[in-house]
Amino acid sequence: MSDPLEKFLSLPGRLLLDTCTLNIIQDEGAYIFEGEIPEGMSEMEIPEDLKALRYIFEINERASFQFVVSPLTFAELANAKDIIWNRRRIQWALDVLDVWLIVLEETCDRLTKGGKVRHRFKLTKELQELESRLMSIPDFRRDPLDRLLLIQYKMGDCDALLTTDQNTIWRHRERLVDEGFKILTPSEFWGLLEPYAALWH
Repeated sequence: MSDPLEKFLSLPGRLLLDTCTLNIIQDEGAYIFEGEIPEGMSEMEIPEDLKALRYIFEINERASFQFVVSPLTFAELANAKDIIWNRRRIQWALDVLDVWLIVLEETCDRLTKGGKVRHRFKLTKELQELESRLMSIPDFRRDPLDRLLLIQYKMGDCDALLTTDQNTIWRHRERLVDEGFKILTPSEFWGLLEPYAALWH
Protein backbone atom coordinates (compact mmCIF):
# COMPACT_ATOMS: atom_id res chain seq x y z
CA MET A 1 0.00 0.00 0.00
CA SER A 2 2.11 2.89 -1.31
CA ASP A 3 -0.55 5.47 -2.20
CA PRO A 4 -0.60 8.12 0.62
CA LEU A 5 -4.35 8.64 0.24
CA GLU A 6 -4.95 4.90 0.44
CA LYS A 7 -2.83 4.72 3.59
CA PHE A 8 -4.75 7.59 5.13
CA LEU A 9 -8.13 6.04 4.31
CA SER A 10 -6.99 2.74 5.82
CA LEU A 11 -6.38 4.27 9.27
CA PRO A 12 -8.47 2.51 11.92
CA GLY A 13 -11.53 4.63 12.70
CA ARG A 14 -13.05 2.54 15.48
CA LEU A 15 -10.73 0.99 18.06
CA LEU A 16 -11.66 -1.43 20.80
CA LEU A 17 -9.76 -0.75 24.03
CA ASP A 18 -8.71 -3.76 26.05
CA THR A 19 -8.87 -3.60 29.84
CA CYS A 20 -5.16 -2.83 30.28
CA THR A 21 -5.32 0.14 27.91
CA LEU A 22 -8.54 1.43 29.48
CA ASN A 23 -6.94 1.24 32.93
CA ILE A 24 -3.86 3.19 31.77
CA ILE A 25 -6.07 5.93 30.30
CA GLN A 26 -7.97 6.19 33.57
CA ASP A 27 -4.93 5.94 35.86
CA GLU A 28 -2.72 8.27 33.84
CA GLY A 29 -5.40 10.66 32.65
CA ALA A 30 -3.62 13.67 34.16
CA TYR A 31 -0.69 13.06 31.82
CA ILE A 32 -2.67 11.90 28.78
CA PHE A 33 -5.16 14.75 28.81
CA GLU A 34 -3.34 17.52 30.71
CA GLY A 35 0.36 16.80 30.17
CA GLU A 36 1.17 16.42 33.87
CA ILE A 37 4.31 14.30 34.26
CA PRO A 38 3.47 11.16 36.32
CA GLU A 39 4.71 11.33 39.90
CA GLY A 40 8.12 9.78 40.39
CA MET A 41 9.03 9.96 36.69
CA SER A 42 11.05 12.31 34.58
CA GLU A 43 9.89 13.10 31.06
CA MET A 44 12.60 10.80 29.71
CA GLU A 45 11.24 7.88 31.77
CA ILE A 46 7.68 8.01 30.46
CA PRO A 47 6.89 4.74 28.60
CA GLU A 48 6.48 5.03 24.84
CA ASP A 49 2.94 3.65 24.90
CA LEU A 50 1.92 6.26 27.47
CA LYS A 51 3.43 9.04 25.35
CA ALA A 52 1.63 7.63 22.34
CA LEU A 53 -1.72 7.72 24.17
CA ARG A 54 -1.16 11.41 24.94
CA TYR A 55 -0.42 12.16 21.28
CA ILE A 56 -3.39 10.08 20.09
CA PHE A 57 -5.91 11.79 22.35
CA GLU A 58 -4.49 15.20 21.55
CA ILE A 59 -5.12 14.47 17.88
CA ASN A 60 -8.52 13.02 18.68
CA GLU A 61 -9.84 16.37 19.90
CA ARG A 62 -10.30 17.07 16.18
CA ALA A 63 -9.98 13.69 14.48
CA SER A 64 -12.91 11.98 16.26
CA PHE A 65 -11.69 8.39 16.23
CA GLN A 66 -14.13 6.11 18.04
CA PHE A 67 -12.75 4.40 21.15
CA VAL A 68 -15.02 1.66 22.41
CA VAL A 69 -15.03 -0.76 25.32
CA SER A 70 -16.39 -4.29 25.59
CA PRO A 71 -18.88 -5.21 28.33
CA LEU A 72 -16.41 -8.00 29.10
CA THR A 73 -14.14 -5.36 30.61
CA PHE A 74 -16.51 -5.14 33.56
CA ALA A 75 -16.05 -8.83 34.28
CA GLU A 76 -12.30 -8.36 34.39
CA LEU A 77 -12.55 -5.29 36.61
CA ALA A 78 -15.01 -6.98 38.95
CA ASN A 79 -12.62 -9.92 39.41
CA ALA A 80 -9.68 -7.71 40.37
CA LYS A 81 -8.55 -7.62 44.00
CA ASP A 82 -8.59 -3.88 44.74
CA ILE A 83 -12.35 -3.30 44.96
CA ILE A 84 -12.17 0.37 46.01
CA TRP A 85 -9.76 1.35 43.24
CA ASN A 86 -11.71 -0.67 40.69
CA ARG A 87 -14.95 1.11 41.51
CA ARG A 88 -13.35 4.16 39.90
CA ARG A 89 -12.23 2.11 36.93
CA ILE A 90 -15.66 0.53 36.52
CA GLN A 91 -17.31 3.96 36.50
CA TRP A 92 -14.82 5.12 33.89
CA ALA A 93 -15.52 2.01 31.78
CA LEU A 94 -19.27 2.65 32.10
CA ASP A 95 -18.77 6.20 30.81
CA VAL A 96 -16.85 4.92 27.78
CA LEU A 97 -19.42 2.17 27.16
CA ASP A 98 -22.25 4.72 27.32
CA VAL A 99 -20.55 6.83 24.64
CA TRP A 100 -20.04 3.72 22.49
CA LEU A 101 -23.72 2.73 22.65
CA ILE A 102 -24.74 6.23 21.61
CA VAL A 103 -22.27 6.11 18.71
CA LEU A 104 -23.65 2.73 17.58
CA GLU A 105 -27.17 4.11 17.53
CA GLU A 106 -26.14 7.19 15.55
CA THR A 107 -23.64 5.67 13.11
CA CYS A 108 -26.06 4.18 10.62
CA ASP A 109 -23.42 2.95 8.18
CA ARG A 110 -22.13 0.53 10.82
CA LEU A 111 -25.43 -0.78 12.09
CA THR A 112 -26.57 -4.25 11.16
CA LYS A 113 -29.95 -5.01 9.64
CA GLY A 114 -32.62 -3.88 12.04
CA GLY A 115 -30.74 -0.76 13.09
CA LYS A 116 -30.63 -1.51 16.80
CA VAL A 117 -27.72 -1.86 19.21
CA ARG A 118 -29.12 -5.15 20.52
CA HIS A 119 -28.22 -6.79 17.21
CA ARG A 120 -24.57 -6.22 18.07
CA PHE A 121 -24.80 -8.74 20.90
CA LYS A 122 -26.25 -11.65 18.94
CA LEU A 123 -23.88 -14.56 18.39
CA THR A 124 -24.54 -15.13 14.69
CA LYS A 125 -23.60 -18.29 12.82
CA GLU A 126 -20.49 -16.52 11.50
CA LEU A 127 -19.44 -15.54 15.02
CA GLN A 128 -20.06 -19.06 16.29
CA GLU A 129 -17.80 -20.37 13.53
CA LEU A 130 -15.16 -17.78 14.45
CA GLU A 131 -15.31 -18.84 18.08
CA SER A 132 -14.84 -22.48 17.05
CA ARG A 133 -11.72 -21.53 15.13
CA LEU A 134 -10.41 -19.55 18.08
CA MET A 135 -11.10 -22.52 20.34
CA SER A 136 -8.68 -24.55 18.21
CA ILE A 137 -5.88 -22.35 19.60
CA PRO A 138 -4.99 -23.62 23.12
CA ASP A 139 -4.38 -20.13 24.54
CA PHE A 140 -7.87 -18.97 23.55
CA ARG A 141 -9.43 -22.21 24.78
CA ARG A 142 -7.90 -21.53 28.21
CA ASP A 143 -8.70 -17.80 28.22
CA PRO A 144 -12.42 -17.22 27.54
CA LEU A 145 -12.25 -13.47 28.22
CA ASP A 146 -9.68 -12.86 25.48
CA ARG A 147 -11.56 -15.16 23.12
CA LEU A 148 -14.83 -13.35 23.77
CA LEU A 149 -13.12 -9.97 23.48
CA LEU A 150 -12.29 -10.86 19.89
CA ILE A 151 -15.94 -11.82 19.33
CA GLN A 152 -16.91 -8.39 20.68
CA TYR A 153 -14.44 -6.81 18.26
CA LYS A 154 -16.47 -8.31 15.41
CA MET A 155 -19.80 -7.45 17.03
CA GLY A 156 -18.68 -3.84 17.35
CA ASP A 157 -17.45 -3.69 13.75
CA CYS A 158 -14.06 -2.47 15.02
CA ASP A 159 -11.05 -1.69 12.85
CA ALA A 160 -8.37 -2.44 15.45
CA LEU A 161 -7.82 -3.57 19.03
CA LEU A 162 -5.64 -1.21 21.05
CA THR A 163 -3.67 -3.14 23.66
CA THR A 164 -0.72 -2.81 26.01
CA ASP A 165 -1.06 -6.43 27.14
CA GLN A 166 1.46 -8.72 25.43
CA ASN A 167 -0.15 -11.97 26.50
CA THR A 168 -2.67 -14.17 24.66
CA ILE A 169 -4.04 -11.90 21.94
CA TRP A 170 -0.71 -10.22 21.32
CA ARG A 171 1.12 -13.53 20.93
CA HIS A 172 -1.28 -14.61 18.20
CA ARG A 173 -1.75 -11.30 16.43
CA GLU A 174 -0.09 -12.38 13.18
CA ARG A 175 -2.32 -15.44 13.00
CA LEU A 176 -5.36 -13.28 13.79
CA VAL A 177 -4.73 -11.12 10.72
CA ASP A 178 -6.24 -13.93 8.62
CA GLU A 179 -9.44 -13.62 10.66
CA GLY A 180 -9.64 -9.88 9.97
CA PHE A 181 -8.21 -8.60 13.25
CA LYS A 182 -5.72 -5.76 13.57
CA ILE A 183 -3.93 -5.74 16.92
CA LEU A 184 -1.98 -2.57 17.73
CA THR A 185 -0.11 -1.08 20.66
CA PRO A 186 -0.66 2.65 21.27
CA SER A 187 2.85 3.26 19.91
CA GLU A 188 2.02 1.41 16.70
CA PHE A 189 -1.25 3.28 16.26
CA TRP A 190 0.54 6.57 16.80
CA GLY A 191 3.10 5.48 14.20
CA LEU A 192 0.25 5.19 11.69
CA LEU A 193 -1.25 8.54 12.70
CA GLU A 194 1.89 10.65 13.04
CA PRO A 195 2.47 11.29 9.30
CA TYR A 196 -1.01 12.89 9.16
CA ALA A 197 -0.95 14.66 12.54
CA ALA A 198 -0.72 18.12 10.93
CA LEU A 199 -4.17 17.59 9.40
CA TRP A 200 -5.73 17.83 12.87
CA HIS A 201 -3.75 20.80 14.25
